[in-house]
Amino acid sequence: MTGSDGHHRLGKVRHALTVGFFGTSIMEHLEAVNTQMTAQANLPEIGSRVTVERWAQRGWVHRLALSLRAAWPHIAFDVRNHGQGGATSRDIAGIVEADRSTTGSNYDLVFLGCGINDVWRGFQGRMAEAVGIAEYARHLTGMLDQLSGYSRRIVVVSETPFGPIENPATVTAMNAELGRYNEAAHAAAAAHSTLFLDVWTPFTTVARLMDDPAALWSDGVHLSELGDTVLLQQAEQLLAEHGTIEELLDCPLPGA
Repeated sequence: MTGSDGHHRLGKVRHALTVGFFGTSIMEHLEAVNTQMTAQANLPEIGSRVTVERWAQRGWVHRLALSLRAAWPHIAFDVRNHGQGGATSRDIAGIVEADRSTTGSNYDLVFLGCGINDVWRGFQGRMAEAVGIAEYARHLTGMLDQLSGYSRRIVVVSETPFGPIENPATVTAMNAELGRYNEAAHAAAAAHSTLFLDVWTPFTTVARLMDDPAALWSDGVHLSELGDTVLLQQAEQLLAEHGTIEELLDCPLPGA
């Protein structure tokens, strides 16, 4: 991703863009943190013990935030990651509603993705938590209706497939069902004239070309660092192709 400082001059007002993420653990991506683990001059000895100090959000959202700040150093990106592990579209609709009612936040850019837990719960036999495709489509449409009122640009993100794509047979069935949900998400994005980030196709392509297809996942659902990189590259490419950041700097918030 490339930015430009051509319009940035010392002493000018600093631009600020608020970016929101609403989704599942694929967006939330919690990791255990101990500051000594990343202090290059003070790493713990091999075999020593460290204490987890806190949980932090990492993954592709964190890396995209860093990429944006590096490419656009004169812009203050206020990144708000509302991803929640285990959330279905039913849960995320509640998160979107709660965010608006409690914070009243306006967003310049929103990424919205859900569906994997809607499908997974059914295959786990947790039917009370599973969300059928008709209900999923209603929740997604409702969220897009709501977010469109106070967000300048929205990107609907397809779900990544269950890994490793086609093995065992249960995974094939899960991915066939999840593919239907991604199609519904694509249709909802088109109906609301929002961008659609298809990460399914690049994931399946990369997985099938690799000697170890499972390398894109840490556990068949959550992403490895390699999987995060695939998703990150797709997000960066979409924003660059559509000139999204440049466009956001030149247009007002809804109702402004």
